[in-house]
Amino acid sequence: MSTGIKEKNNDINIIIGFLVFFYLTWTIKELWLLEYIYSFGEIISPLVEALVKSLIWIVPVSIYIKIHLYSDPISYLKMNVNVKVGVFWGILLSLLLGAILILEAFLFNGVSFHFSLSFDDYLNTVLMAGLDEEIVFRGLILQEFNKKLAFWKANIMTALLFLVIHYPIWIYNDIIFQFGSHIYIFLIGLLFGFVFKKTGSLWTVILLHAFHNYVLSII
Repeated sequence: MSTGIKEKNNDINIIIGFLVFFYLTWTIKELWLLEYIYSFGEIISPLVEALVKSLIWIVPVSIYIKIHLYSDPISYLKMNVNVKVGVFWGILLSLLLGAILILEAFLFNGVSFHFSLSFDDYLNTVLMAGLDEEIVFRGLILQEFNKKLAFWKANIMTALLFLVIHYPIWIYNDIIFQFGSHIYIFLIGLLFGFVFKKTGSLWTVILLHAFHNYVLSII
């Protein structure tokens, strides 16, 4: 077996190992540790949740990039390039997507809006979800897949993995069989991947993801 093939197989084994560790750890946290984490009160519990999620999501990604890819995590994740352009498009696309979601909810579903979100909503549902999830999925996984696959294939696979990471909490909340949510999350994952590809900045999808979650929280 040639050196190139060995290195390619080793890269595949490492990313698979990373994904197995990541999904297993997050599943354990969501299905068995969530109640314990949220037993510390309205202020401490959200902080603990944010810390635990960062330890499971951001820290392993940083280690993977440093040790396996021999790269600076900030640079590899495209968090220090096209920053102004990324923020601009993040804000613009957030407003556009938010307007679409709000208009659809108001006109077709007749929902009322509630803006009294909790500290946990702002910290974990909005801020940390946008940051952590985009670092893992678009920042690392999509880019790693795109090294070996055409972008559209890499984006589909990443969107599917993005969908699956929601399964533990859906199982916990007994909403796993709401299949419309499966389609919606998959399509949103595709959109985030496409936007990341076009702007070349992770900040665009971080802002878009965070604002998307905020809008869904107030609907």
